[in-house]
Amino acid sequence: MVAAIEAGANQVTHMFNGMSGVHHREPGVAGSALLLDEVDIELIVDGIHIHPEMVKLAWKTKGTDRCLLITDSMRAKGFPDGRYELGGQEVNVEKNKATLTNDGTLAGSVLKMNDAVANMLAFTGCSLEDAIQMASYNPAKKAGVLEKKGSIEEGKDADFTVINGNGEIILTFCRGKEAFRKEGR
Repeated sequence: MVAAIEAGANQVTHMFNGMSGVHHREPGVAGSALLLDEVDIELIVDGIHIHPEMVKLAWKTKGTDRCLLITDSMRAKGFPDGRYELGGQEVNVEKNKATLTNDGTLAGSVLKMNDAVANMLAFTGCSLEDAIQMASYNPAKKAGVLEKKGSIEEGKDADFTVINGNGEIILTFCRGKEAFRKEGR
């Protein structure tokens, strides 16, 4: 990890997934990512990719400013359980878990960002403001588009979502224009 940082790495993709874990004799990639201040981490907060307690550990260790919420969603997101395709591979989606049909390996997710925010609140006890920062501001900053995205400010694109008290999306605006309205609203 130190060599990777020296070579320019500054972010860990899909924290805890497909990387050496934390062990008392070896911090591994996961432990190093938690300890090294130069590294931001991406969290798939679906309760499948990362156990809720590990999400809490990661957030408490890295802090709001160093965590980015991502979904890693495949196009089956929002559709009922069933068989779908991902990059030419058959995927089974059942109870919000997407796995390859041939070996059961996780195949992305079907997580929606509003659910990632709700899960972050439930798993960590962070504030809604912290969860929104991790879902919007931090990714926009990391992607280098903060001057147009990631917060609601004069001169920005006015991309935002309105949710109700249950975390359900009721309105979505893209570049200041209504793009979605929940039926009955």
